[in-house]
Amino acid sequence: MGVYEEEDGVATTSSIEVHPANEGQARAWDGDEGEYWAAHADWFETALAGYDPALLAAAAIEAGHAVLDLGCGTGVTTRAAARAAGPGGEALGIDLSSQMVAEGRRRAEAEGLANARFVHGDAQIYPFPEGRFDVVVSRTAAMFFGDPVAALANAGRALRPGGRLVLLTWQGPAPNEWLVEWATALTGGRGLPAPPPGAR
Repeated sequence: MGVYEEEDGVATTSSIEVHPANEGQARAWDGDEGEYWAAHADWFETALAGYDPALLAAAAIEAGHAVLDLGCGTGVTTRAAARAAGPGGEALGIDLSSQMVAEGRRRAEAEGLANARFVHGDAQIYPFPEGRFDVVVSRTAAMFFGDPVAALANAGRALRPGGRLVLLTWQGPAPNEWLVEWATALTGGRGLPAPPPGAR
């Protein structure tokens, strides 16, 4: 395990412990990419809003539940979970991006959601309390885990016996007609090289 530092090698007060497989993701999401996503949170949240009802229906969050949101971004799912869990429950969002976590906190405070909390950390190794959560959710973040097995094993330890794990992820390119058409248009009909074996 290592501690994430800025690219110039100087650790900052927001340095977090990062799984070695996630160091590249940490540099991106706690850098320019995370800053861009936080600054354009409304657009990104709206772009995925159509998938939220199915995700939340599968999560089946009830009053009093404790919910963990992996890769929470600016916290739209964390906030929805906090509303569903009510004052007797809680929702904890975790993300590699300090900028997006800060935006999630700001939005939760603006909505008066005292039961929504956010932490800047790496879900693959963060020391969640064992058996604490009734539901673990992740909206379009699981495909970024550097080591999915480590992340899901850590989430599994955080779940109570009989708890639920609900992931919303993109499928591969073939079933995504819009992506295939877009890529075909950009390449003028030339085929794109296939990703290397084992790549996400």
